[in-house]
Amino acid sequence: MASLIPAVLKRRESALLGKNKTQKEAAKGVFTSSAALLANVLAFALAFLGTGPIYKVSVGPVTNFAVSQYGAAMADITAIIWAVIVALSVFAFARATLATAIMLGALALAARFF
Repeated sequence: MASLIPAVLKRRESALLGKNKTQKEAAKGVFTSSAALLANVLAFALAFLGTGPIYKVSVGPVTNFAVSQYGAAMADITAIIWAVIVALSVFAFARATLATAIMLGALALAARFF
């Protein structure tokens, strides 16, 4: 009986540690997915607001280049493709910047309070 008690306690301790470990992993997963969602939403908003002005400034030179290299028939298709490229580029840049800023902000808060 005396040798049975340490074995039971050891199993219980390992079960509790395992449970805490999965709870930490679950909390980390929730934070990571929430940070990614926040970065995506804010990046979408920035892409929505920033694509128009950037496209307006840059479509002329890009279309002129395409017309000079490939002919006047490429002007419309170049403008459409350029709009997609600008929108995706603004979104990707904003997403990368915001995701990095959110993670660094969380690390700074964790370092300050914990």
